[in-house]
Amino acid sequence: MRKPALFSFLIACAIAPQVLRAQPAPASQPVIRYHYGDNSAWASPSFNDGAWPVAANGSWPVPAFYSDGFVWIRALAPVSAAASGDLAVRITGLAEYSGPEQVFVNGRDAGSKGEFPPLGTPVYSAPSAVFILPHGTAAPGSMALVAVRFWYVPAWRIVAIPSHLRIRISNADTAELAQHAAFLSNALSLVPDLALNTLLALVGVGLFVFWFRIRRAELLWCAALLIFYPLLQWFWDATHPDYFFIPCREYALLWVLFILPSMVTTVEFIWTVHRLHARAWRRAAHLAWIVYNTAFIVALSSFQPSSFVRWSATAIFVSVQAFNAITLGANLWVLFVRRYNRAIAAAMCVIPLASGISIFGWQADWRIGTVSIGLFDVGFLLSGFAIAVMLIRRALAAWRQSDQLRVEFAAAREVQQRLVPISLPAVHRFRLGAAYLPAAEVGGDFYQVLPQSDDSALIVIGDVSGKGLKAAMTGILVLGALRNMAQENLSPSQILLRLNSQLASSSDGGFVTCLCAEISADGTLTLANAGHLAPYRNGEELPLDSALPLGVAPDTDYTDSTLRLQPGDRLTFLSDGVVEAQSPTGELFGFDRTREVSRQSAEEIARVAQSFGQQDDITVLTLQFAPAEVIHA
Repeated sequence: MRKPALFSFLIACAIAPQVLRAQPAPASQPVIRYHYGDNSAWASPSFNDGAWPVAANGSWPVPAFYSDGFVWIRALAPVSAAASGDLAVRITGLAEYSGPEQVFVNGRDAGSKGEFPPLGTPVYSAPSAVFILPHGTAAPGSMALVAVRFWYVPAWRIVAIPSHLRIRISNADTAELAQHAAFLSNALSLVPDLALNTLLALVGVGLFVFWFRIRRAELLWCAALLIFYPLLQWFWDATHPDYFFIPCREYALLWVLFILPSMVTTVEFIWTVHRLHARAWRRAAHLAWIVYNTAFIVALSSFQPSSFVRWSATAIFVSVQAFNAITLGANLWVLFVRRYNRAIAAAMCVIPLASGISIFGWQADWRIGTVSIGLFDVGFLLSGFAIAVMLIRRALAAWRQSDQLRVEFAAAREVQQRLVPISLPAVHRFRLGAAYLPAAEVGGDFYQVLPQSDDSALIVIGDVSGKGLKAAMTGILVLGALRNMAQENLSPSQILLRLNSQLASSSDGGFVTCLCAEISADGTLTLANAGHLAPYRNGEELPLDSALPLGVAPDTDYTDSTLRLQPGDRLTFLSDGVVEAQSPTGELFGFDRTREVSRQSAEEIARVAQSFGQQDDITVLTLQFAPAEVIHA
């Protein structure tokens, strides 16, 4: 019987007798008696086992925890009258977690599976086995005494391990054929489950590849869930058929290797995809899987009973129930309270619910024809499809949104390119240069050079708080207002005052730094500053009064500062994207480096800052006074 992959083996062993007790033993099966301890005389046909208890419905209790762990069973089994040639005994119905066993028929050793301690390592056994009888052991049509010697790993002695034992003695070829048929039937019943899990795993691999481009945590954990759950199912299915005998310690390590990633992924998936903020419960869920996997290895690796093993086995039961309760509670919260990702939450509830209802002895697995299906399979497959639907819906929504944003950004870039010109106008007696590198598709920095009728020019450079489309639109509004004011022959301080009044009355909490300068043909420079970086003159920062940025306070006053440029003087205006460039190690470009490169061309200053590590929009505007010529950019 297959069990859901997140079930503890102890839970499965504990509840199965509830189901088996309701099933009557077949009338054709012999009476089975059992006894604890170990005595080679119990293999003899002449031994009187009349005082031994009878195994009800073919099941017997496990030995006491602090015991040698041995149990013997004895039964008279008919030998098929039609048998000829080599005979074999086929034993089925054993618990999947049964340990090593040795079979005697009419007092003769017929074989064993697994190894008995202390000489060998116990195995995680298959639930059925075929043993070829030595010649002359039994005759067709007779009754044969079958004695089986079992040994239980200490962890398995804590709970009842159900075995609805069936014994058949027939022709060896018939027994082997029946074993092969059972193996093929089990394998075929797993094909639909394996196929669906393989499909979901391939989807998970595709999502993981896509995550390398998107780098979203939600996508990563969706991919991990669709990869690790099928891996766990494949392992479970591979160890289920009747031909595998894995040593207990190796099985414990393999089980942990496959179940640990799925448990970690379950927690991170639930908290990330559902956007939960309950950190304490998240830590508790992680603690539960740590305890479960640690205790599982300890319990199955110890072959001597001790209080440490007993506590480890108990910890398996408690921790897996705690894990299931936390994950179930989180999904129920999302399903009924948050009402978010409800399809995924409902599907994810099925997995821990399978463990919960098993406590009451309800069946958690079904067989439809040759197909075997369990609640864990249903929950995971529903979760996988719900994840796929969610991702498809979000991808379509993101595509529509990105398509709309592309149109908006294209329009904004077109407007911005007109208001933040690539080429500069001719300014009498000045050589100009500019560089503009937005950090996003559309930036918040801006600049403008507006020639006046008296051969002077108005130069404005600014930086809108924030990035992206919103910042760019604010910059566009500022430049639009500036163009209108440039026709009124206002001083730089008056322009800033008017801009501040407009922004302060309509601001939504942002602000704009702005430096406004008027240059005359004779070299006179008048500047007013609203919180922007001061310009550099021949590699030295100009001492300049500065007031609050635009849009912060409506009653802010701005003052003009005037100086006279000499022939050959060079001015460099820039935004804080140069100063705040940051290297991969966290080092800022800083004012010292900015001062050193301020004598370079605008393109070179922007390139150096960008290569250092651009964090914000970079804007550089250079101006050189050349009274003997008229310069075109």
